[in-house]
Amino acid sequence: MHCGCISLGNIKCDECQRNILYPERYLLIDEPDNNQYLCVDCCQKRGLVKQRKGERGITFFVDES
Repeated sequence: MHCGCISLGNIKCDECQRNILYPERYLLIDEPDNNQYLCVDCCQKRGLVKQRKGERGITFFVDES
């Protein structure tokens, strides 16, 4: 399951090892054996976020395929 979250300051990105500070957003990929935490930059590199035209915010994809 994919879950978009807001950091409380104690999360580290599993891909780039950067601390995700409060109140940055991150993606939690919840798998049975392993949880993966990804910052927004790494999510953009993987194509897991989308920004709509004319909007400032981003949307995390929740497609689990």
